[in-house]
Order: sequence, then structure tokens, then C-alpha cells
Amino acid sequence: MRLLKITYLTLAVIAVSLCGMGNPATAADVDVRLSTREAWVGTPVVLQLAISNATDYEQPTIPAIDGCDIRANGTPSQSSQTTIINGRRSQSRSVVMLYLITPRRAGEFEIPPFSFNVDGRSVTTEKQRFVATKSETGNLLFVAVKGGKDQVFVGQSLELTLQIWIKPFHDTEKNITLSEANMWHMISAQTSWGSFLERMQELAANNQRPGGQEVLRDDGQGTERSYYLYEITTTVYPKRSGKIDADDVQLVIDYPTALGKAPDPFAGFFADSGAGGSSGLSQLMGNDFFSSSFGNRLAVTSTRPITGDAKVDSTEVQPVPTTGRPADYRGAVGRYNIVTQATPTAVNAGDSITLNIGIEGTGPMELVQAPPLSELPFLTADFKVADQSLAGFVQDTTKLFSTTIRPRHEGITQIPAIPFSFFDPDTGHYETAMSDPISITVEKSESLSLDAIVGKQRSNAGSPPDVPLASRQMGPEFTNDSSVAALLPQSPTSFGAWWWFFVIAPPLVWLTTGLIRHRTIIWGLLPRFRSPKSCCLAAFEHAQESADLVTALTQYIGSRTRQTCTTPAVAIGALRTSGMTQFAIEIEAFFQRCGQSHFNDAPLQSLIETRKEAREHLERIESLVSCIRKSQVRRPIRTATSQVSKPRKISRASQRFSLLLIASVVASAAGNLNAAAETQPVTNLKEGMPDRIELSTSQRQTLLTEAGDLYARGTAVEKTDAAEAMDLFTAAAQKYQLLVDSGLHNARLYRNLGNAYLHSNQLGRSIANYERATQLDADDRQLAVNLEFANSLVESGEPQSNNATSPTVEDALSLAMIMQKLRSCNMLLINFIGMRTIIWTLVITSVGFWSLQIMRVAGYRFPLWRFAFGPLLLLTMSLTSAVLASTQPPRIASGIIVADRATLRSGDGELFAPVFSLDSSQGHRVQILTTRGDWTQVITSDAHVGWLPTLEIEQLE
Repeated sequence: MRLLKITYLTLAVIAVSLCGMGNPATAADVDVRLSTREAWVGTPVVLQLAISNATDYEQPTIPAIDGCDIRANGTPSQSSQTTIINGRRSQSRSVVMLYLITPRRAGEFEIPPFSFNVDGRSVTTEKQRFVATKSETGNLLFVAVKGGKDQVFVGQSLELTLQIWIKPFHDTEKNITLSEANMWHMISAQTSWGSFLERMQELAANNQRPGGQEVLRDDGQGTERSYYLYEITTTVYPKRSGKIDADDVQLVIDYPTALGKAPDPFAGFFADSGAGGSSGLSQLMGNDFFSSSFGNRLAVTSTRPITGDAKVDSTEVQPVPTTGRPADYRGAVGRYNIVTQATPTAVNAGDSITLNIGIEGTGPMELVQAPPLSELPFLTADFKVADQSLAGFVQDTTKLFSTTIRPRHEGITQIPAIPFSFFDPDTGHYETAMSDPISITVEKSESLSLDAIVGKQRSNAGSPPDVPLASRQMGPEFTNDSSVAALLPQSPTSFGAWWWFFVIAPPLVWLTTGLIRHRTIIWGLLPRFRSPKSCCLAAFEHAQESADLVTALTQYIGSRTRQTCTTPAVAIGALRTSGMTQFAIEIEAFFQRCGQSHFNDAPLQSLIETRKEAREHLERIESLVSCIRKSQVRRPIRTATSQVSKPRKISRASQRFSLLLIASVVASAAGNLNAAAETQPVTNLKEGMPDRIELSTSQRQTLLTEAGDLYARGTAVEKTDAAEAMDLFTAAAQKYQLLVDSGLHNARLYRNLGNAYLHSNQLGRSIANYERATQLDADDRQLAVNLEFANSLVESGEPQSNNATSPTVEDALSLAMIMQKLRSCNMLLINFIGMRTIIWTLVITSVGFWSLQIMRVAGYRFPLWRFAFGPLLLLTMSLTSAVLASTQPPRIASGIIVADRATLRSGDGELFAPVFSLDSSQGHRVQILTTRGDWTQVITSDAHVGWLPTLEIEQLE
């Protein structure tokens, strides 16, 4: 029992020891301390914030302290430490953050408590206090800011000069006086430069500094002494009225108090070497203490900070007067000029004109604002101007602005002069600079031209002969559909599934009826289709006597020698004339034996042997004839009997053959049409679309109604205010586009979108959406007319060459040209009557025509072609149209350019060289080859290959 207790006690001790060796759970600790409690004005105090054993923390924000500047001193430093004592391991982690607090005045300062989160809990520090004492500057440093003017206005340029006088430090013991360069480098990094900071940064970036010169000035006690004078000049623009102040300028200098030797670890190696010499500092101070760069050097061994606050002369800043202030004044002070430039200068009503405005002057150009164009009545009366402030950029002494304006109607001849008002501080009055008017030409809007064309097509029944058929019969219609039907999802229409049955089935029924009706004749004609050898072998098997074998072999010899053999003697002669003389003797002997066996009544065993011998002769004839035909070509010998014509039989056979041929053509055409329908690529309407926007049914209906209202308003005002109409059409297109982006595919919706884009002068996007609508509803005649009309507005990108020759007669009669013309005429026919009408005509005429043929084959007697000619003609025309439509080669264009001017580049970026430029490129079709990032490689219809920004292409497939 005692042993068991000892064992338990030992295990307990081990367990406690093991637990003690683990990592103790320690809470996070925060420690805040100051580097000193007493500091000089201008010398920073370091606030140290240490966080120990924390897994998560936030960086605190030190509260502002009146009279002090606070900034972080670098990024937080992290460290970890692991300690093992007597087998116990402990680990600690710490993060240290440093902040520099620089007092700008003498006094007592307090850092208030601040809170931040550590490991999910809020930690609040204790307040910290320190005292700042201003070092006695005495007559060592003077700082002044000179304005140069007694009075300026708010916003007027004022040149300020910062003057710094520093008394040179003189070491009486060593009789050394520091140079102006040495004294400049004693300026502390804690100096606040205020308005002169940008100028100092500019000098530092260029590795420059202000040059100092030795001057005499009053030391404040009535005695003139030597000082180093440094001057820094900058230009400021006062933002408020009152006295010019320089409260943000404070010079801090670590003024030397003693010089001493700074030993160098390499001095012993070069004490007696020739590496010494007179350095620049040695020559400057007249002391050989600096003779070697590796010897003991002279250095400032102690300093004390001195501060100097700038004194400013009495420059008064006056506010800009309100009396006589123009309505278009936007705060410019100084003298300015304004120039304008417009491109293009020949436009249609509602088209955009880029108006560039340049303002040059003497004031702060970065503060200059553009003229309020939308508030100029003489400009807005004739032009649509965006009501928004313009952002410009400064280039030298000019600030440039760019905006777009749109003429409201045709007949405008100029852009009026643009005013720019400013306050001239030299005269004390407001003045207005005017740009020169710009002459422009404004023609009738394209949307108005569309209405004129549509109205003319509706009113004129007769049209010129060169107008396409579809355009003569039906004009473009741009009325949008706002019914619920435009929100119903649609799939592409296809006629390639059901009507083939009515094209192929009737000829098959006719053929089956004819086979049944004339089965006896057909069965009798079947042996004619067997080979002579097969027929001869069959005759051998059915032979009852030797004479039957002779007859079958005689007929075979005639067929193989292509001669008419009526008797065995003639057959033997045919063999001799064919070059088989020796074999003819054997056949003649065989025929004689067969004749003898016929008179001797040979038994069955003799007939079997004779039949076997006849087969051997047949195989030998077959072999000899084959060898002869390989060695020579024989001309057939036709007898007069074979050339006897049989008019009635030929006539009947021709009729039946023609009908059979028609059936074969129909079946073949149907097969080709079906194959074309299967292989024709189907456009993926989702490809190239933006990310889908989720919209509810009510939201879709609201968008459709709003878009329809905008489109109707644009239609109402387009004749009186083309620019306003353009904005309305553009807004309507944006709402229609939102519906499309929500995943809704509907032919009416795409047509609405195409109409809106067409009226807003976005021809490329209009054609793209008309194409998408056609894919969904290929039987919409009005849609086809609108697409044809939009395609007619696409301008040619390249002028035709003067060396171009007209097509020759051979080109016009070539098969490709004929097929192209047929396909063009067929598309006009489809646009005129619709594909659905053609399909139903094909079905009805096919059933009607073949029904008449079946009745005639079945035995009904009537004048067939009197009734069948009309259906046959319609069947042929509709079938040809359907075949041409289904075998129409797919468009090589899988994208449409939507930019006004497209520049193809050799690579996917603006830095690549241009390959080809296409002016008026809206609506041009291209084939998309590949896409890389924001660029797409395309090939134009003229075989130009290059890269375009993807945003300039509307992808169809």
C-alpha cells in the first residue's frame, strides 16, 4: 500500500512539472512612455507605444495637441523572444510604435488618454505630460518674410521672400569659423517651411539649396555683425482677406556649441602614407587637421536647438469687390485671354461638336474654372450644353477645358463668342475677355432625314427602278412596341423540322404506287439487270438436255463478244473473229459431242459431266475475254436490229424517267437543305453580352414603359430640337439595353433598341440589334426592311481607286456571280413575301402536284399537265428559294464596328503601330479572330487584319 502511494505521488509531481513546462497563458500588455519629460522647442519628443503578447491589435490615432506637430516615425517594429529557465519555456512577442511630437512653442503640454483595441478588448492609455523650453536664440538667428506689396486682393499672385540670417559659429580655441554651407546643413529636419515647402522640395529634388552670402546686419542690440543670409522666393495666392501671416513658418537650427576630433579606425594605416593632402574643408578653414580623409576628422561634437519665428511685413489682403461683379464670374483674379476651337465644323443637327477652351493668364491657373456654358442664354438657345462643371488641366500658363455641344436645329452658322470674366487687380475692375466666333455648318438631322425618306416612301406609290423591291413595297417603320409581348422570352425561329416531310413523302408515295401498279413489268425486267455469266450459269443449272447447254453457252459467247449469235456456228465464228481461234476449235468439238449425246439419249450421268465441262468452257471464255480487253480496245459492232427505234416505248419511258428524275431532284434538294440546316451555325446570343442584371417582372415593365415614353418624346421634338431629341433617344436606348442585359431576348425588344440606336446616331449598335432581332424572328418583313435600310446608311470606308475597271462579260456570266445575283434576288423575295409564305407555298404545291401524279399512275385518265403545270411551276420556284435561303453561306462577319473611326493596330495595345484606319466605320462588319484582354483581333471585308479595342466592336456570335 505504501509503495502504491509513493507511485501516485511521483506521477502527480511529473504531471505538475509537465504542465509547468508548457507555454503559460499571458494577457496582452500595453506600455506607453516618453523619451524625455523636458525638451526644447522644435526638438521632437519620442512617444513609444509597446504592445506585448498580443495576437491582434489596431494602430491607434494620437489625438491632436495644441502647439505640437505629431507624425509617425516609420512603420511598427515587431520582435519575439523565447526564454527557457530551469526547463520552463516562456515566449513573448512585442510590437513597438514610435511617434514624434514636436513642440512649436514653449510651455507645458499634455498627451490626453487615447483608446484602441488589443485582442478584442479596448485599452486606454494614461495621460502623459512634458515641458518644452525655448532655447535662447539671442542674436544667433533672425527670420523674416517680405511681401513686396502693401496691398493685394484675395486670389492675386503675391511673391514672398523668406530671409534667414544665421550667425556663423566661431571656435575661438581652434580659430575656425564654419562656412555658409556648413551652417545651412545645421538646419534641423523639424523645421516647418509653411508656404515655402513646395519650393524647398523642388530644390531638394534637383540636389540644390539656397545660396548664402555674408552680410552685415543689426544684431538686435544696435551693433552690426556678420551673418549668413539665405533667401527663398515663392509665389502665393491669398485665400482670405486680412494681414499676410507666416504662423506656419518656424526655423529650427541645431546650432553648434563645440568642435572636436572624430577618430577614424583607418587612421593608423594611412598616418604616413601619401593619401593625405589638402582637402576642401582644410583649405576652407586654413587648418591641416583635415589633411587626410583617413585621419582624425573635425566634427561638431555638441549642439543646442534654437528656433526662429518669421516676422512678416505689413501686406494687407483685400477682398474682391462685389460691385459690378458679372454673373459668369468664377473667382479668377489677374489678367486672362480665352480662345476656343471646335471640331468638326460641318455636322448634322443633334450631332456632337467638341468645343475646346483655352484660358491663359497670370493668376493661379490650377484655380481657374471654366466659363459656365450652360448659363449663357445666347449659347443654349441654339446648342444643347451639358449642365456640369468642366475639369481641365494646366499646361504651362494655359488651362485647357473640353466639352461637347450639340446644335438644336439646322441652319446654325456659328458658335458665338464665349466670355470669360475676371477681376483685374491692377485696375481694380472686372473685365471680360471674349473668344472669336467659330463658323460652322449645320445640316438637317439624320433622324429627320429618316422621317423624310419614310414619308416619301409612304406617299409615293411609284419608285425609281433602281430601288430594291422590298423598299418599293414597304418603307422603314420606326414605331416602337411597348406592349407586354416585348417582354416575353423568344427563341430563334426555324423552319427546318417539319416541312421536309411534305417535300419528300409525296414523291415516295408516287414511286411506291408506280411500283405496285407495274409490278409485273418490273419483275420481268429484273433478269435484264443480271450479268451474262450469272444468266448462263443459271441456264446450266436448269438445263434438261445437252442442247440447252449449247444454247446457253451460245448466248453467253454472243454477249461477251458483243455479237448476235443465233446458232452455235455463228458463236464459233464470233470466237474466231475475236482472236480465240484455238479455243473455237475446242468449243466446236464440245458442241458436236453435245449434239451426239442428244441423238444417243445420254443418261443423267453424262449430262452432269457435260454441264461440268460447259462451266469450264465458260470460265475459260471469261478469262480469255478479259485478257483480250486488257490488250486492245474493241469497237462495238452494232447490228441494224439493235438500232431500230420504237417511238411509243421511248415516249412512255421518257415520261416515266422524267418523273423519276423530278422525284430524285426533290429528294436530293431536300437532303441538301436539311444538311445545310443542320450545319448552319447558330448565333449564340448570350456570347459577348455583359453580366446579367437581375430584374423583376414589375421592374422590366417599368423600364419598358419609361423607355417607350422617352422614345415617344424624342420623336415629338426631333423636328424642332434635334439635340434634345438625341438625348431622349439615347436615354431610351440605355433603358432598352438594361432590359437586354437582364437576359431578356425578344425580337420586338431588339427592334425597339435598334430604332433607338438608329435615331441616336449609333448606326453600328442599331444594325447589331436588328441582326439579333432577325435571328429571333426571321419572318418579320418590317424588321428585314429596317435592317436593309440601316445597312444602306453604312458609308464606304475606302474611296474607290481611279484604276478600277468595270466588270467584264465573263465575270458577269461566271457561276459565282450568277449564284450571288440569284441569292440577292431571293433575299428580296423573302423580304417581300416572308419565309413563312414561301414554306407554306412549297408544302401545298408539293402535295398538290404529287397528288395529281399519283392519281395518274393509279389509272385515272385526265389531262395531267393542264392541271399540274401551275403547281409544278410554284413548286420549282418555292423549292429553289428555300434551297438558296438554307444554303446561304454564313456571314463572315461576327462583329460590327460601333466606333465612328476605327484604327486597326498591329498588336493589342495603343503602343503598336497602326495598320489600317477606317473613317466612318459605324456599321462595318468584321470577323472576330481572337480576343486578348481589352483588345480583339479582327479581319475586315477588305482582308485587313488588326487589333481593335473590344469596346469598339458589337459581337454577334
